[in-house]
Amino acid sequence: MTVVAIVNPTKVDDPQLLRSALSVAADQYELGSLRWIETTPDDLGSKAAASAAAEGASLVVGCGGDGTIRAVVAGLVDSGVPLGILARGTGNLLARNLGVPLETTDAIGTIFGGAERKIDVLDVALGKGRHEVSTVMCGMGWDAAMMDVSESVKARFGWGAYAVQAARTVRDHPIRLRVQVDDGPEHTFYARTCLIANVGTLIGGLELLPESAPDDGILEVLVFEPTTSTDYVRSSWGVLRGHSNEGDPARTLLRGRRVVVTTHRARPRQIDGDLIDEGHGFVARVMPGALTVRVPHS
Repeated sequence: MTVVAIVNPTKVDDPQLLRSALSVAADQYELGSLRWIETTPDDLGSKAAASAAAEGASLVVGCGGDGTIRAVVAGLVDSGVPLGILARGTGNLLARNLGVPLETTDAIGTIFGGAERKIDVLDVALGKGRHEVSTVMCGMGWDAAMMDVSESVKARFGWGAYAVQAARTVRDHPIRLRVQVDDGPEHTFYARTCLIANVGTLIGGLELLPESAPDDGILEVLVFEPTTSTDYVRSSWGVLRGHSNEGDPARTLLRGRRVVVTTHRARPRQIDGDLIDEGHGFVARVMPGALTVRVPHS
């Protein structure tokens, strides 16, 4: 057996030290030797993860930001091979939502000695046969616009860079969109943003969707449709307090297993905090329990 570490080299300060620590842990837990693979522009981690699973790896460790982890997840879906997370990004949203430690020593302890939890994965169809996976959230509108931050700015200001960008883009024009969940009726909105969520907590510990759980086989659809400054204040206060979206007229919450979002013209889109190309919407469906992740014991 082999432990495969798939590492974004731009996110690691001392690769040799980390490689040594992972090798020692793999040996101590009798999981076989360590194979170290660095991501490249041609393979952000999905091909390496799929190969590791096909070759019988006992454990795959993803090291990097949410984008790297998402790529590794794409290669592990439905394989049964557990994923260990070494979070090295700005947001690290999947790790935070699952309670995976961010500090290296504690994270390695969880990766090798933690419990296994099966979580859902979202399959996101972007058009023209293109599919991506999401473990956190995908969306379009204001949430995508605020992700348009350079790596250098994120490195300098951390998650605060997103807050600044959010303030800059809050007055962008709303978008007309149509949303259909499962086989239900089609809803029309003139909204700021539309989010499809697998987990509920954002950067800074904000519980945007306290109703969401990563292993319930259900996705949450949140449409933010404020019309007045009072709506912004009330909704922001509700998010800060961790209140449910129910009862807030500016926030519409829908739940189901498949959602179709369409817009009248191409708009920016994001998946797990990564800005992708513009499009006329997407189709997201939940894949229940498709990923096994190492998490801390309860």
